Amino acid sequence: MKKILFLLGLIFCSCVSDDTVDVSKYPIVTTIKEISDIYEVDLDLSGKSEKCSINTYFDGSVELEYTYDLIETDIYSPLYYSIVISKERNVAEAKKAYQLTNGAYSLVTSSFGQGTKEIKDINLPGDDSFYAIRTYDGEPNGVLLTIRDGKYIYNLITSGIYTEDHSLIEEVILPEIENLKMFTVVE
Repeated sequence: MKKILFLLGLIFCSCVSDDTVDVSKYPIVTTIKEISDIYEVDLDLSGKSEKCSINTYFDGSVELEYTYDLIETDIYSPLYYSIVISKERNVAEAKKAYQLTNGAYSLVTSSFGQGTKEIKDINLPGDDSFYAIRTYDGEPNGVLLTIRDGKYIYNLITSGIYTEDHSLIEEVILPEIENLKMFTVVE
């Protein structure tokens, strides 16, 4: 019984989450306000549809997650927008996480009428990178972007916004993540 309680305690203590994160302290995150301003998209800027958290794991890895989720709406443009920035313990762990992420992309986007069209003619930073336009029933509707630079990983998933000229990635996202290796948790 003591072993079971110990294991349960370990599981519950393996991750510490902080859901009171001020996203403005992280210029590496392109916020929904920036997206709304640049692309003149009508989004809920009240903060009710946004979440930002930091998860610190027992092994020393950490991730910042910023999400806007308002798909079911008659008032605003429907959009799912998620950025996850991870700092893994080492490069080997980051490589595994990068591969797992792309495997999950492949699995999810090959079902329920979804698909991807990988874009290879854009110069992406990092040691490994993947960029694709998401499709639903054959029509473009979002993006997938994963960049691994050393032990740091940047993930972007959108549904409801993409740009045919890839300006969302090239002109908005990439300039903000050029210092991915500088990512650290702000106290």
